[in-house]
Amino acid sequence: MNTERTSIAKNDQAGFTLLELIISMVIFIIITGAIYGLMQLGMYDRNRASRRTDVLTNARVAVHMIGRDVLNAGLGYHRRGGIVPDNFNSTQLGVPADVDGNRDMLTSVVAGNGINTNSLNATPGLKTDMISFAYQDVDFNCGTPVQLQGVAAPSGLPTVSRLTFKASSVAAVGACPSPRTDQASLPTPYDLFLIESDTSQVVGMATAVSGTTSMDLAPGDPLGLNQAINGTGVNGSLLRQCTSSSDTNCTTYSATAKRIFLVSYEVKSDGTLIRTTYGNNRGGASTAQVQELPLAYNVEDMQIKYVLDDGTLSDNPSAGPDGIAGTADDDWQGFNKIRQVQVTVTVLSTEIDEKTHLPEAITLSSTFSTRNLEYDAG
Repeated sequence: MNTERTSIAKNDQAGFTLLELIISMVIFIIITGAIYGLMQLGMYDRNRASRRTDVLTNARVAVHMIGRDVLNAGLGYHRRGGIVPDNFNSTQLGVPADVDGNRDMLTSVVAGNGINTNSLNATPGLKTDMISFAYQDVDFNCGTPVQLQGVAAPSGLPTVSRLTFKASSVAAVGACPSPRTDQASLPTPYDLFLIESDTSQVVGMATAVSGTTSMDLAPGDPLGLNQAINGTGVNGSLLRQCTSSSDTNCTTYSATAKRIFLVSYEVKSDGTLIRTTYGNNRGGASTAQVQELPLAYNVEDMQIKYVLDDGTLSDNPSAGPDGIAGTADDDWQGFNKIRQVQVTVTVLSTEIDEKTHLPEAITLSSTFSTRNLEYDAG
């Protein structure tokens, strides 16, 4: 009797069968895997968003600086441009050399189409563009050009152009309202100037300064701008004083000197987008007058297009009818027809995307107007 009751009690006890346990484990694994997958997707999206933010920040800073210089281009600068020695534009700015032996014209905008190769871009034959800008330093001398009285070679220095100032036109140091600390009124060595008269507009670099009295422009300056005042033809300085109304290759001295900025943008072969400044490094050595500032890294491509005054779109406004820079039909005056600059920069993330297993490429495009090329008298 007791034995029968014990057996019945044991048979009434509930429990999990092996099959039920396996099914429960499978369901648990599926749910856990789904949750993990969702978490992974969230982490991928978060990492992607973080990378995009970092990349776009660098790209936006670079494009913003280009846009700022587009807006400044031509401000207070001569409408046609400044005269520089032959092949200065190719030597310093990297654009293709012209085929003639005439002096170059440094316009407010100089475009270079397909200049540099890029190790980050595997597209055969694709090269990145460059662009440069020139404009007046409106903080120098309270924004007023320094008036010049004449030019002469100093004793014992027959090649040097010594420009004499009208002392009354040179503002006293500290006279300008809230001058920037790096913009003293007086010229200093390695300042970049545009010397304008009714016969010429010449870009030169100060190599020595004598207070409010004069400044020298000697050949051999860091940028190769200054030419010998006793030279002849295209190798002689246009700053030589004209001797008669029929005299050419010279300057009449109702002339002024403006301090100017010259900057350029390009992508190096390692994908670094840089802003280069030329001259005006006050206190710097002669070897430090071309300075490169990195703006963005991992730049795969930079392409620039130009909207001209007739509404057409061009990769290189100076290339002429054949569309090839560095040939006989080139026309530098095409640069002065630029009305808008379209900048497109593609930047690669520094980390590999978890899904594609490739760096993510992000493209940023902006359009800026060259308002001073059209409206400023220069």
